[in-house]
Amino acid sequence: MLTVRGLKKRFGNTDALRSVDLHVEEGEIHGLVGLNGSGKTTLLNVLFGSAVISATGGYGGEVLLNERPVYLSSPARAIGCGIGMVHQEFALIPSMTVTENVTIRRERVFAPTAILGRDLALMNAPANRRRASSVLERLGVRLDPSLRVMDLTVNMRQFVEIAREIDRDDLRVLLLDEPTSALNYGEVQALFASLRSLASRGVSLIFVSHRLEEITTLCHAVTVLRDGEVAGCFTGPAYDVDALAECMIGHHVTRAQRQGASRKGSEALRLEGFSVDMPGERINGIDLTVSRGEILGLAGPSGHGRPAFGYGIMGMYPTSGRVFVDRDHIAPLNALAMISRGLFFIPEDRRAAGLLTDHSIMENIVFAAMQCKGAFLNTFPFRPLALEDRRHAHRFAEECVERFGIRCTGVHQKVSELSGGNQQKVCIARALAMNPGILMVSEPTRGVDIAAKETILHIFLDLHRGAGTTLVISSSELDELMRMCDRIAVIHEGRIFDVLDAEATETEFALAFSGERRVHG
Repeated sequence: MLTVRGLKKRFGNTDALRSVDLHVEEGEIHGLVGLNGSGKTTLLNVLFGSAVISATGGYGGEVLLNERPVYLSSPARAIGCGIGMVHQEFALIPSMTVTENVTIRRERVFAPTAILGRDLALMNAPANRRRASSVLERLGVRLDPSLRVMDLTVNMRQFVEIAREIDRDDLRVLLLDEPTSALNYGEVQALFASLRSLASRGVSLIFVSHRLEEITTLCHAVTVLRDGEVAGCFTGPAYDVDALAECMIGHHVTRAQRQGASRKGSEALRLEGFSVDMPGERINGIDLTVSRGEILGLAGPSGHGRPAFGYGIMGMYPTSGRVFVDRDHIAPLNALAMISRGLFFIPEDRRAAGLLTDHSIMENIVFAAMQCKGAFLNTFPFRPLALEDRRHAHRFAEECVERFGIRCTGVHQKVSELSGGNQQKVCIARALAMNPGILMVSEPTRGVDIAAKETILHIFLDLHRGAGTTLVISSSELDELMRMCDRIAVIHEGRIFDVLDAEATETEFALAFSGERRVHG
C-alpha cells in the first residue's frame, strides 16, 4: 500500500530525516517509535503534505502508493490520494460543533437543485448529527454532537479528531500521531477495536505512540527512528518493550520511583462541596484535603470530572463550594488569587493554555514569574519603571535548559519549533520559576517519549524532595501515579469514589474506576 524510499528532509542546517525507508502492506498496522526529535512527526508531515514541509523546500526521496509514485505537495493532494491524519496537536476548528468537525467536507445535504448544485444546497442537520453520533459510538464514546469543540476536554477532542478521519469512505492510509496520549485504558481498548476493524477492511495504518506496550499489543510491524534515521525494524512476535526501548535510546532508562512515604505537614489545600461546571467533565460536590508536602494523584475514567479539578481551582470554569489554601478561604477563585497564595497549575493542553508558542523558550520560562511576582526585573525603586533583567532571565533559562535536558538550538528558539516532550519541559521550567508551594499538573507526560517521561517524573520528585513542594498530579497513566504518589483519589461520575494508597492492588483500582467501591468512613 505504501512505500517510502530514501526520504530526506532538512530544516535549515538540521537533517530531520536521513534516507528513511518504510514499507507498509495493505491492512497492516505499522508502529513508528523513537525519542522526541527523532523524526516521527516530520515523516508523518511529509506523508500528509503538511504546509511546513512545502514551505521549507519540500522533501527528497520517493513515496509510492500501490507502487505508483506520488509527490505529496499539500494536504489536499494527500487527502485526494486517500491519506488521512490524526494530529497530536489537534487540527480541529474550536468554534464549530462536534458534528461540523466530524462531517466537514462530507456533510449530508437535502437534494440539491439542478440550478444551484450541491454547494448551495441546504444542510441536513439531523442526518449530520446522527452520522457524527454513530461514528463516535463506534469508538465507544457518547458525546453530545451539538457541543462546540472549544468546550471539550482534551480526550474528547482526540475522539472527535479520530472520528473525522475514520468516517471517510475513501480512506486508504491513516496516520495517527499519538492518538492515545490523553486516553485511559478503557478508551484505548475501544479505539484499538476500531483500528483493527479498519485494518480488516484493507486500510493501512501508521501508528505513533510513546506507550510501547500499546505498540507491542496493536502493531504487526514496527520501525524505530533515531536522529532522523531508521535504527531498527521489528516484525511479528519477535519484539518486546525492552527491545524497542533499547533500540530507541541505546541505553537503559532508570524509572522514577518515590522512595518511602512523604513527610506530611499541616493542611495545604482543602475543598468543601466543590463543584465545577466544565462541559463533559463536571465535578459534583467533592470534599478533599491535601497535606503540605504530600504527593496526591487524581485518577478516573474520562468524562467523569478528573481534568476539571485543576481548571476549577484556577477559576477557569464556573464553580461552587469552598476552597481553602493554608486554611484561608479563597474567594472568588481566579488564577491571580491562587498564584499569589503560592499555587500554580500546568494544564494538559500545553499549546492552547500552557505556552506562548510564538515566543522564545526564555520568554516562556520567565513570563509568568515576571508578570505575577515581579521576578526577573531590574532594581529601579519604582515598580512601574522596572524593566526586564535580561541577563538574569537568560541565565535562569539556560540553567533550566541544562537541568531538564531541553533539546534546542538555544534559549531564544521559538517554543513552537520544539518537540512535544521539550515543550512540556518548558512548561515545568516556567512553573518552577514561580517557586510554587503547591503545584497542580494535569497529564504531565502526555505525548512524550519513554526517556523524556522518566526525566519529567524525576524532575517532580526532585522538586518534592528539594523544596518540599506539595504536588497534585492528574493523569490517565495509573502506573505513573502508583510510582509517584502517596495517595490516589479516584473520581467517578464527578465524585471521589475512593482514596487509595499507592500500594493498593490493580484490582482495587479497577473496582474504584468502575464505581463499584465507595469511600468508607
